Amino acid sequence: MNMSQIKRYTKDEIDVLSKSPYVKNIRENRLTFTYEFRCILYDEWIKSRSVVSIRKVLKLYGFDCNMLGWRIINTIHYIFNRDGRPTRGKNKTFGIPNSMVERYDDEFLIDSGIFKRFGKRIRFTSEFIDKVYKEYPEVSIESQLESYGLIPERVGYYRIHKLKKKFDGDCLNTKIDFDLEMVNQYSSNPYVQRCTSTQFLLNNSFYNEAYRFKDFPIDEVLGIFEINGSDLPVGVHNRIQYKLNNWNIESLSVSDEIDSDFKLRVQYNKMRALEKMSLMHFNRLRNNLPHYTFEQKKVLCMWIKELPHDRYDYSIQSLLKKIGLSRSSYYSILSNDNYGMKDKQDEIDFQYIKTVMDYKGFKKGSRTIYMMLPGMCGVHFGRAKILRLMKKYGCVCTVRKERPELKTNRENLKNNRKPNLLKRRFRLARPNEILLTDVSYLKYSTNKTEYFSCIKDAVTGKIVNHVTSSSNDLNLATNTIACLDSAENTLFHSDQGILYFNDEFQNKLKELGYEQSMSRRGNCWDNSSQESYFGHMKDECDFSKCSTPEDVKKKVDEYIYYYNYERPQWSRNKMTPVDYEKYLYSMSDGEYSEYMEIEQEKYDKMMEKAGIKALKRAFELGAFTQEKLELWLK
Repeated sequence: MNMSQIKRYTKDEIDVLSKSPYVKNIRENRLTFTYEFRCILYDEWIKSRSVVSIRKVLKLYGFDCNMLGWRIINTIHYIFNRDGRPTRGKNKTFGIPNSMVERYDDEFLIDSGIFKRFGKRIRFTSEFIDKVYKEYPEVSIESQLESYGLIPERVGYYRIHKLKKKFDGDCLNTKIDFDLEMVNQYSSNPYVQRCTSTQFLLNNSFYNEAYRFKDFPIDEVLGIFEINGSDLPVGVHNRIQYKLNNWNIESLSVSDEIDSDFKLRVQYNKMRALEKMSLMHFNRLRNNLPHYTFEQKKVLCMWIKELPHDRYDYSIQSLLKKIGLSRSSYYSILSNDNYGMKDKQDEIDFQYIKTVMDYKGFKKGSRTIYMMLPGMCGVHFGRAKILRLMKKYGCVCTVRKERPELKTNRENLKNNRKPNLLKRRFRLARPNEILLTDVSYLKYSTNKTEYFSCIKDAVTGKIVNHVTSSSNDLNLATNTIACLDSAENTLFHSDQGILYFNDEFQNKLKELGYEQSMSRRGNCWDNSSQESYFGHMKDECDFSKCSTPEDVKKKVDEYIYYYNYERPQWSRNKMTPVDYEKYLYSMSDGEYSEYMEIEQEKYDKMMEKAGIKALKRAFELGAFTQEKLELWLK
């Protein structure tokens, strides 16, 4: 929003305005606000579309409106009214440069049935405009276009933006095309001044009586007086709504002779509309009540007390329920002349706390505020009061703020931790009786990361399932086990990663019949078979040439097929995992027993070496003497 040629700023004014974080650029003849602040201005302006709202926001954010000048404020109002919501110089509807959008040709749009040719150009048909307007803004123009199978970007921003401006108040289709039956029907309506095949006018009696319902949708207002709003084009709707909004109730009222049956129907419609209006106002009170001052709450309770309560739905209890005020608060406000004094004192005390919090701009916690209050403000508050007031006025300090996720992690660690049932016996089972899982990261392209999760059969080394994802989250873990079938006497082993502590993940494994096992905390050797696979994969796969997550997934798929079916393993009789699995299944019970005895010997030797290594490490750390080490090694 460049405000050129509006006002020439002095050097002092430039110095003041340049210090504002909401000013992007300032020089003698130009002022530019930041995009974020323009959006704040627009969001407030759109509520009333007035210059007053712009002034209000500028003052709220520390700007002197006299320094800015009245021309710049009027220009902001004009630009908002002309262009709508601020953008970063891109297409206002779709956020992309117009030159990059491929457009539909005119013949294609005409064939869609919602465009017609008008001279050398094409426009939306009046039927489509009327249909869209009836559901706008609840249903956007873009959504309506999509329902016809059209892509809004290719229809064109200008066409959509122009139609939005029409809906927001510009002149629309006002052409009326009534048949003789409709002319006769509305001509007999006492609230219709004139109705012909091309003209429809309402008299002053309608506007005098309908004025109180002006906040309702115009179709509902017309329905009260037995006028079908769908019979009227959009432009007539807008004309009636505009006149109703600006109607002077003291204007000349035309008294018409009205049929008694018709009058009763209209009175009944009015009664229902008034009931709806009262509920609407009570809901408004309910929403605004938390923001009322103590004086406003006092006035509200006095007003409720003075209302007639002869109807059940307007009893005091019913009214209090509608506005969301408790009976105890209601009677306390009425009977206590000092109501709100404690809150007023809280406001005064909080200003002392705020003074300390704002001192030199450094963040301060409750302890620091407690210690600095007496010296800076001459008052002394307990920490409990300081914490209460900070919470009440939304000024909780973020210094060393409690992290709920850490508490959740600790509780999961305590309640959902599983014992290490595997104990490194990776090969002491039959195929598919021990499954291992873990997550690793894969670096590709220019330092991009993709996460890789897989399940490995510890006995055969075969990769049972694998998943890649751009996020290391619960979905990655649950998608990894999605392929598993129900099983019995099968161990599912992982490390103590946070994903494997999740209730949803653990319940899913339990439903499938798997017994969950976890490595000891910080001990990678307990899941070394899985870690070994990750090491081989990263050594043998080059992901640097991958540029997208899809490229990484394709590379991983290719490697896992190669690993399972084509890559022999030295420790598995120089067979591939799939061949080794077939080899084990082909063994007789006697042969498998001999195989298990050999694997048990290997396991015992491995554990013996691990024990010796642990003892030596403990000795190096000074846990015991040389004599004890030699005694244990014997």
